[in-house]
Amino acid sequence: SRLRMLRIVRRGDRHDPRDLTVSFRFEGEFAAAFVQGQSEGLLPGETIKNMVHAAARKHGADEIESLGLALAAQVIERQPRISKVRVEITEQRWQRLEAGGKTQAQTFLVGSPEERTAIVTSNGKQMSVVAGIDQLTLMRSAGFAPGRHVDKDDGASDGLQPLLVGALSVRWTYASGDVTFGVYRQAVRNAVVETFAWHASQSVQHVLYAIADVVLST
Repeated sequence: SRLRMLRIVRRGDRHDPRDLTVSFRFEGEFAAAFVQGQSEGLLPGETIKNMVHAAARKHGADEIESLGLALAAQVIERQPRISKVRVEITEQRWQRLEAGGKTQAQTFLVGSPEERTAIVTSNGKQMSVVAGIDQLTLMRSAGFAPGRHVDKDDGASDGLQPLLVGALSVRWTYASGDVTFGVYRQAVRNAVVETFAWHASQSVQHVLYAIADVVLST
């Protein structure tokens, strides 16, 4: 649970930090551990940590969905007592520092609260990949559609104007694991941000529905 790993992918003078948190959930033949207190068949934490670090050395520069797929496949292949595994990965973004008017290749600032997420579930025969974004904090101060009803006590008489501030989370499920995850993730994020900016919403629910509709239709 919550194994944090900070990896630096070096491409010459350009460095790219990957700040990942990995969690696992297992289903399998573990009754003896709970009923009889036998630890045989349980994965020690150190084993899990070594497995994650080994996978990160090979897939650390890939999208987090690909890393999740690799970890899920390794668990099912190496641990016959495990019948189902769920791998959850969260990525915290880092921004490049600007100094002297230049973007630095090896110095960083922690980014916004926004996080990338991926959940991979596998039973060895079938896989599910759910990607997402957490804590995408947005604000809009104008451009709302007028409501159907006007409440005299809504504050309008005091000169108050509508304002929408929220931390948005979104999840989407891929129909296949053989996709270019990074391209799709950026496209979904663009759809979320642009719809939030342009949709003449009447409520939070209204804009959420519009965002989902745009993502699916495009």
